[in-house]
Amino acid sequence: MKRLSVIFRSLASGGVLLAWAVLITGCAPHYEFAPEEIQSLAKDVSSLPTEEAVAAIVDTLNTGHPGKIKTDLHWVFNYTGGTLGEMALLYASLDEYVLIFGTPIGAEGFSGRYAKMDVYDCMFAGEMWTYLEGQLEKTVYKPGDCAILKRGEAKGYWMKENTWMLEYTRGFIPASLPIGAFAPLSLTADWQNFWAIISDYGGLVIHSFFD
Repeated sequence: MKRLSVIFRSLASGGVLLAWAVLITGCAPHYEFAPEEIQSLAKDVSSLPTEEAVAAIVDTLNTGHPGKIKTDLHWVFNYTGGTLGEMALLYASLDEYVLIFGTPIGAEGFSGRYAKMDVYDCMFAGEMWTYLEGQLEKTVYKPGDCAILKRGEAKGYWMKENTWMLEYTRGFIPASLPIGAFAPLSLTADWQNFWAIISDYGGLVIHSFFD
Protein backbone atom coordinates (compact mmCIF):
# COMPACT_ATOMS: atom_id res chain seq x y z
CA MET A 1 0.00 0.00 0.00
CA LYS A 2 2.82 2.39 0.86
CA ARG A 3 4.49 1.67 -2.47
CA LEU A 4 1.24 2.37 -4.34
CA SER A 5 0.95 5.67 -2.49
CA VAL A 6 4.48 6.66 -3.51
CA ILE A 7 3.77 5.74 -7.16
CA PHE A 8 0.50 7.71 -7.12
CA ARG A 9 2.18 10.81 -5.71
CA SER A 10 4.96 10.57 -8.28
CA LEU A 11 2.52 10.18 -11.15
CA ALA A 12 0.49 13.12 -9.85
CA SER A 13 3.62 15.28 -9.66
CA GLY A 14 4.64 14.24 -13.15
CA GLY A 15 1.17 14.91 -14.54
CA VAL A 16 0.99 18.40 -13.07
CA LEU A 17 4.53 19.08 -14.26
CA LEU A 18 3.73 18.07 -17.85
CA ALA A 19 0.51 20.09 -17.83
CA TRP A 20 2.34 23.22 -16.72
CA ALA A 21 5.11 22.58 -19.26
CA VAL A 22 2.56 22.54 -22.08
CA LEU A 23 0.85 25.67 -20.79
CA ILE A 24 3.95 27.83 -20.45
CA THR A 25 6.03 26.59 -23.40
CA GLY A 26 6.99 29.65 -25.41
CA CYS A 27 6.82 32.02 -22.42
CA ALA A 28 9.91 34.03 -21.53
CA PRO A 29 12.02 32.00 -19.04
CA HIS A 30 12.84 33.28 -15.57
CA TYR A 31 16.28 32.48 -14.19
CA GLU A 32 16.90 32.39 -10.45
CA PHE A 33 20.63 31.67 -10.74
CA ALA A 34 23.63 32.69 -12.84
CA PRO A 35 26.43 30.32 -13.91
CA GLU A 36 29.00 32.67 -12.39
CA GLU A 37 27.34 32.39 -8.97
CA ILE A 38 27.46 28.59 -9.08
CA GLN A 39 31.11 28.43 -10.19
CA SER A 40 32.17 30.96 -7.55
CA LEU A 41 30.45 28.97 -4.80
CA ALA A 42 32.00 25.68 -5.94
CA LYS A 43 35.43 27.33 -5.92
CA ASP A 44 34.87 28.85 -2.46
CA VAL A 45 34.11 25.47 -0.85
CA SER A 46 36.76 23.45 -2.73
CA SER A 47 39.23 23.57 0.15
CA LEU A 48 36.77 21.92 2.56
CA PRO A 49 36.25 18.18 3.20
CA THR A 50 33.41 16.86 1.07
CA GLU A 51 30.70 16.71 3.75
CA GLU A 52 31.57 20.21 4.96
CA ALA A 53 31.60 21.50 1.40
CA VAL A 54 28.13 20.07 0.75
CA ALA A 55 26.79 21.64 3.96
CA ALA A 56 28.36 24.99 3.04
CA ILE A 57 26.81 24.88 -0.45
CA VAL A 58 23.34 24.26 0.94
CA ASP A 59 23.70 26.97 3.60
CA THR A 60 25.06 29.57 1.18
CA LEU A 61 22.40 28.96 -1.46
CA ASN A 62 19.64 28.95 1.14
CA THR A 63 20.88 32.28 2.50
CA GLY A 64 21.08 33.83 -0.96
CA HIS A 65 17.80 32.34 -2.19
CA PRO A 66 15.61 31.99 0.91
CA GLY A 67 12.68 29.61 0.63
CA LYS A 68 13.80 28.24 -2.73
CA ILE A 69 16.42 25.63 -1.79
CA LYS A 70 15.73 22.02 -0.79
CA THR A 71 17.79 21.84 2.39
CA ASP A 72 16.89 18.27 3.40
CA LEU A 73 19.04 16.51 0.82
CA HIS A 74 17.61 13.38 -0.78
CA TRP A 75 20.42 11.42 -2.41
CA VAL A 76 19.47 9.18 -5.34
CA PHE A 77 21.45 7.22 -7.88
CA ASN A 78 21.84 8.84 -11.30
CA TYR A 79 22.58 6.64 -14.31
CA THR A 80 22.44 9.21 -17.11
CA GLY A 81 24.46 8.12 -20.14
CA GLY A 82 25.49 4.91 -18.41
CA THR A 83 27.51 6.74 -15.76
CA LEU A 84 26.58 5.71 -12.23
CA GLY A 85 26.87 8.45 -9.63
CA GLU A 86 24.59 9.99 -7.05
CA MET A 87 22.86 13.32 -6.93
CA ALA A 88 20.79 15.55 -4.69
CA LEU A 89 18.51 18.20 -6.18
CA LEU A 90 18.69 21.61 -4.53
CA TYR A 91 16.47 23.64 -6.85
CA ALA A 92 14.41 22.94 -9.95
CA SER A 93 12.01 24.72 -12.26
CA LEU A 94 11.05 24.27 -15.89
CA ASP A 95 13.91 26.61 -16.88
CA GLU A 96 16.83 25.57 -14.67
CA TYR A 97 18.05 23.28 -11.91
CA VAL A 98 20.86 23.11 -9.37
CA LEU A 99 22.10 19.83 -7.95
CA ILE A 100 25.12 18.17 -6.38
CA PHE A 101 26.49 15.22 -8.34
CA GLY A 102 29.44 12.91 -7.92
CA THR A 103 30.85 9.59 -6.85
CA PRO A 104 32.99 8.32 -3.96
CA ILE A 105 34.52 5.52 -6.10
CA GLY A 106 34.92 6.92 -9.62
CA ALA A 107 32.92 6.48 -12.84
CA GLU A 108 33.09 6.80 -16.62
CA GLY A 109 30.46 7.30 -19.31
CA PHE A 110 28.52 9.55 -21.67
CA SER A 111 27.30 13.06 -20.87
CA GLY A 112 24.10 12.89 -22.88
CA ARG A 113 23.23 15.31 -25.67
CA TYR A 114 20.71 18.05 -24.91
CA ALA A 115 19.25 20.18 -27.69
CA LYS A 116 17.57 22.67 -25.38
CA MET A 117 19.92 23.00 -22.37
CA ASP A 118 23.38 24.21 -21.35
CA VAL A 119 25.03 22.32 -18.48
CA TYR A 120 27.63 23.81 -16.11
CA ASP A 121 29.53 21.25 -13.99
CA CYS A 122 31.44 23.25 -11.39
CA MET A 123 33.98 21.10 -9.56
CA PHE A 124 34.58 21.31 -5.83
CA ALA A 125 36.36 17.99 -5.22
CA GLY A 126 38.29 15.38 -7.20
CA GLU A 127 39.12 15.43 -10.89
CA MET A 128 37.21 14.95 -14.14
CA TRP A 129 38.48 14.26 -17.67
CA THR A 130 36.37 14.97 -20.75
CA TYR A 131 36.60 14.89 -24.53
CA LEU A 132 34.37 15.98 -27.39
CA GLU A 133 33.87 14.13 -30.66
CA GLY A 134 37.06 14.59 -32.68
CA GLN A 135 39.08 15.75 -29.65
CA LEU A 136 42.27 13.66 -29.42
CA GLU A 137 43.59 14.98 -26.09
CA LYS A 138 41.62 15.02 -22.85
CA THR A 139 40.53 18.17 -21.03
CA VAL A 140 41.19 18.03 -17.28
CA TYR A 141 38.98 19.74 -14.71
CA LYS A 142 39.96 20.19 -11.06
CA PRO A 143 38.32 21.89 -8.06
CA GLY A 144 37.39 25.46 -8.97
CA ASP A 145 37.05 24.65 -12.68
CA CYS A 146 33.74 24.57 -14.53
CA ALA A 147 33.08 22.20 -17.44
CA ILE A 148 30.44 23.58 -19.82
CA LEU A 149 28.35 21.31 -22.03
CA LYS A 150 26.70 23.53 -24.63
CA ARG A 151 23.33 22.58 -26.08
CA GLY A 152 23.70 20.09 -28.90
CA GLU A 153 27.13 18.89 -27.73
CA ALA A 154 28.05 15.59 -26.09
CA LYS A 155 31.14 14.41 -24.20
CA GLY A 156 32.78 11.31 -22.93
CA TYR A 157 33.94 11.77 -19.35
CA TRP A 158 35.73 10.06 -16.48
CA MET A 159 35.73 10.93 -12.79
CA LYS A 160 38.29 9.76 -10.26
CA GLU A 161 37.25 8.64 -6.79
CA ASN A 162 35.71 11.29 -4.52
CA THR A 163 34.79 13.63 -7.37
CA TRP A 164 31.94 16.04 -6.67
CA MET A 165 30.48 18.97 -8.54
CA LEU A 166 27.78 21.60 -8.22
CA GLU A 167 25.79 21.31 -11.44
CA TYR A 168 23.71 24.11 -12.91
CA THR A 169 21.58 23.58 -16.01
CA ARG A 170 19.68 26.24 -17.92
CA GLY A 171 17.13 25.66 -20.69
CA PHE A 172 13.94 23.65 -21.15
CA ILE A 173 14.57 21.08 -18.43
CA PRO A 174 11.72 18.60 -19.15
CA ALA A 175 13.49 17.83 -22.44
CA SER A 176 16.22 16.09 -20.40
CA LEU A 177 13.87 13.57 -18.79
CA PRO A 178 14.14 10.94 -21.57
CA ILE A 179 17.90 10.50 -21.00
CA GLY A 180 17.93 11.54 -17.34
CA ALA A 181 15.13 9.33 -16.06
CA PHE A 182 13.47 7.13 -18.69
CA ALA A 183 16.58 5.76 -20.45
CA PRO A 184 18.30 4.66 -17.21
CA LEU A 185 15.07 2.91 -16.18
CA SER A 186 15.25 0.75 -19.32
CA LEU A 187 18.74 -0.42 -18.27
CA THR A 188 18.33 -0.83 -14.52
CA ALA A 189 14.59 -1.56 -14.12
CA ASP A 190 14.92 0.36 -10.84
CA TRP A 191 11.42 1.75 -10.47
CA GLN A 192 12.11 3.06 -6.97
CA ASN A 193 14.91 5.26 -8.29
CA PHE A 194 12.78 6.41 -11.23
CA TRP A 195 9.91 7.46 -8.97
CA ALA A 196 12.32 9.23 -6.63
CA ILE A 197 13.79 11.33 -9.45
CA ILE A 198 10.40 12.21 -10.95
CA SER A 199 8.91 12.97 -7.54
CA ASP A 200 11.82 15.15 -6.39
CA TYR A 201 11.93 17.11 -9.64
CA GLY A 202 8.17 17.41 -9.98
CA GLY A 203 7.77 18.58 -6.39
CA LEU A 204 10.42 21.28 -6.76
CA VAL A 205 8.96 22.50 -10.06
CA ILE A 206 5.51 22.81 -8.53
CA HIS A 207 7.07 24.73 -5.61
CA SER A 208 8.79 27.08 -8.08
CA PHE A 209 5.41 28.11 -9.55
CA PHE A 210 4.47 29.73 -6.25
CA ASP A 211 7.77 31.50 -5.46
